[in-house]
Amino acid sequence: MIKNISPYGFIVLLWILGTCQLYGQPEVDRLKNVLKRTTDRKSEVDIFLRLSRISDYPDQSLVYARKALRLSQTLGDLHSTAVCDQEVGRWLFKNKRDSGEFYLNQSIALFELNNNLKGQARSYFYLADGMEKYQQFDSALFFYHKAIQLAEDAVDASGIALYHLELGNLETQRGNIKSALRHVQMANEYYDRPAHMDSAWIAFNSLGVIYNEMGLYPEALEYYLKAYDLVVAHGDQEGMIFLANNLGLIYHELGKLEEAHSYYAKAMEEAHMNGKKYEEAMLLNNLSIIYSEEGDTLKALKTLRRAHDLQVKLDQQCDLAYTCEGLGEAMAWKGRMDSADFYFKKALDWAIRCELVGCQTSIYRSMGVLAKRVRDLPKAEKYLLKSLELGINSHYGAEIKQSAKELYSYYQSTNQTKEALKYHLMFSNIKDSLFNAESTERIARMTAEYDFRRELESLAYEKMRDEMLLNEELKQKQTYQNSILVVLVLTLLLVAAMGRSYYLVQNHNKKLTALNEEKNTLMGVVAHDLRSPLNNIKGLMSLVKMENTNLSPEQSHYFHLLDDTMERMRDMIDRVLDVSVVEDMKVNLNLKKVDLGQAMNFVAGNFELLASKKSIQIHSQIATEKHYILADYNYLLQIIENLLSNAIKFSQSNKNIYLTAEQNDDGEVMVVRDQGPGISEEDLPKLFTKFQKLSAKPTDNEQSTGLGLSIVKKFVDAMDAEISCASELGIGTSFIVRFKVIEDQDLI
Repeated sequence: MIKNISPYGFIVLLWILGTCQLYGQPEVDRLKNVLKRTTDRKSEVDIFLRLSRISDYPDQSLVYARKALRLSQTLGDLHSTAVCDQEVGRWLFKNKRDSGEFYLNQSIALFELNNNLKGQARSYFYLADGMEKYQQFDSALFFYHKAIQLAEDAVDASGIALYHLELGNLETQRGNIKSALRHVQMANEYYDRPAHMDSAWIAFNSLGVIYNEMGLYPEALEYYLKAYDLVVAHGDQEGMIFLANNLGLIYHELGKLEEAHSYYAKAMEEAHMNGKKYEEAMLLNNLSIIYSEEGDTLKALKTLRRAHDLQVKLDQQCDLAYTCEGLGEAMAWKGRMDSADFYFKKALDWAIRCELVGCQTSIYRSMGVLAKRVRDLPKAEKYLLKSLELGINSHYGAEIKQSAKELYSYYQSTNQTKEALKYHLMFSNIKDSLFNAESTERIARMTAEYDFRRELESLAYEKMRDEMLLNEELKQKQTYQNSILVVLVLTLLLVAAMGRSYYLVQNHNKKLTALNEEKNTLMGVVAHDLRSPLNNIKGLMSLVKMENTNLSPEQSHYFHLLDDTMERMRDMIDRVLDVSVVEDMKVNLNLKKVDLGQAMNFVAGNFELLASKKSIQIHSQIATEKHYILADYNYLLQIIENLLSNAIKFSQSNKNIYLTAEQNDDGEVMVVRDQGPGISEEDLPKLFTKFQKLSAKPTDNEQSTGLGLSIVKKFVDAMDAEISCASELGIGTSFIVRFKVIEDQDLI
């Protein structure tokens, strides 16, 4: 399971109080010099407290706090002594729970004598934070609620917001998502104001984490991007690490591995440069999952072991749950089932001890899949049902989807038809709700707008730099008066030109945006409405096949063809719903070694029935040797299908179509040749343009959208191949696709 990184309570408190800034040694030295000249003991207490809060070393902070406490006790000032007890207690709690608890309780008693509700609330918060670190979660919950109650009585708005925020983070960890959302939203009402924007990123990040756990990816992305803007604007390195990781996580969930890898790399660089070992360990864990999905099991295993060693060294016991789960997955990939079982049980032990409900959901599912692989079917069913139960109880949308999918697979493999259909429908419905057209479009639009805004900021910076250089040159060449005049004239001209350009561009963009949104809405609605009936058909096909085991070879063959076709149609609909493909004309490739000849023969077999309706013969003239290319298999099939479909569509009855694949020095060459009417010279330049309908017409009133060849061209270009057309009127047309020779590094 991938892990969000959230700033833990102590860092949050320091940030909110304004004491988590990098004062550095100069400020410490300055305060020490002031201390030498101070004769007033009350001032000395204040300086020692200040030093305790800004020191980079916890042990030194404790020394300063104790000095402040001893001085305050000689003064007989109860309020000052209570503050010092509080400061000593919070530092002691890190390593000596009993001592820390003693001083914090003592501070509460002194604050109570002074009727200082705000001070009591702060001490209860420190107790809650400390109990959370010692995995005493029920005690932590009690102290958080006590702190909130006292802060409300004291009308301490900042305290109320802080305590709600940290309580929300704890509830998120324990799987109480609705409660967590309520508390963090209450905190966000305080922070999401201009006066508190320097701290608002923490609340935004927490909301992003909660929405991500619920599977509400557009809302999660919106808050992550808002938080990231704030930490970049304030130059907060630690905040950048948190947010870059979480942005990488959400793009990973959406299947955008390139964007995910980019954000993880940014976070890893910052963490490594700034010595943030805790964050580095969690980033290594998240990166290992990308490596495994890319098929690099060895690199994933090495990365997980680095993360494990760091977490053991830092005594980050709860985080070991995530890493041990990853190690279990890696061992399962390598076929070492006993080792996988060992790591999964170890991960589950930590997840239960630390009340990491989301992690427990994922681990139970992994254990169920492992039990299924070793044919321990009762355990497999038990673990998978437990995973689904935890996901439903905690409202973890993405986890429910994955658990339902594995249960469908389990019941299908054990011929339990009704149960298989039940979980197949659950999986399909949840998948549709998580990745519908509206949410996909919102994510694409937010990403595009964010990238565009960053681009504008970069351009503004470059423009400002260029103007400064220009001004400097003018000052060197002309008198001061002439330089000012030239700058004013240039500036006026630039403003006028930019104003006019901006007006024209905005006008044009509004029209394009309106047209584009209409097109996206139509495509999304059509594709989305198609997916549900396709899922039901596929589920019914599985039932028919499971209940009719005595099928003839020919019937089994057609069932297999139908199943493959349904799967490809679902995949094509998913690609249509990916608005980024339509908007940006980007293609998310899954490149691998593919046999071109096998793909061509496969498509030709699927089109034999269609061709026979017009008495057209498809001749496959492909050499027997393998024709390996580097390609995305699904996109390659769409290229061949579009070309072969056009050849049949524009050919008269009783004609021939020839498919050839051959190798030359530059790579593999695929040719689809027909005996159709040919393409005129006037039509050739328009061949690969979208929505173009040429002078040649289908011979049997078939439908043509004018999109097929433009899609072929986009997919061919994406795979770094080339397509061309050779045609002669009255003779026929040949489409030639040239794939490059596979380099060694492409096969790694």
